[in-house]
Amino acid sequence: MTQTQLAEACGWDSAQARIGNYEKGRREPSLNDLRSLAAALNTTIEELLADDLGSYSQARLLQGDNEFIVINQYSAAGSAGNGHMNDHVEVNAGLAFKLAYLRKRGLSPHCLHVIYVYESSMETTISDGDVVLMDESQAEPMNNKIFVIRQDDGELLIKRFIKSLTGRWIIRSDNEDKRRFPDFELTQDDMAQLTILGRVVWRGGDL
Repeated sequence: MTQTQLAEACGWDSAQARIGNYEKGRREPSLNDLRSLAAALNTTIEELLADDLGSYSQARLLQGDNEFIVINQYSAAGSAGNGHMNDHVEVNAGLAFKLAYLRKRGLSPHCLHVIYVYESSMETTISDGDVVLMDESQAEPMNNKIFVIRQDDGELLIKRFIKSLTGRWIIRSDNEDKRRFPDFELTQDDMAQLTILGRVVWRGGDL
């Protein structure tokens, strides 16, 4: 695929130079650009950012009879509050999970991302400073499940989806202080502008 073809697959007009700058490391792609590139190349953001496609087989740890795999942590932050802007994403360290645990839950390491959380709208379920594991393969809303969502302005939010009696989706904060963290019922237009990055399938933090 040429740079022009890749730009067209991403829906970018006259963007050959943009692809060239990404390839040569002269410019960092935004999170939205990474999603477009991953979709055009039929891969995941994590594989796109990895040094090579064999990174997962290399990032394995053995401890006794247990085998662990390292899930990369990103500098991107998810807000359990009013939103957190992320202009770019970079790979930092990671967290190691038992492969047996991931298999038992039907989770594929290639679809998992570790993200730190800010703000307190999801307390007591998820607290400020907690770390969550997001599965990008689960990007369709499900009743009473928690998702990482990106609004049209680029803000990342971590909220619970609730199906209302009218059939509309409600974005709910678990924090009981509804003056600070009210629920929002989404219209069809709201849903069209909302991008679900994935479902939160695990959290870790202080007690």
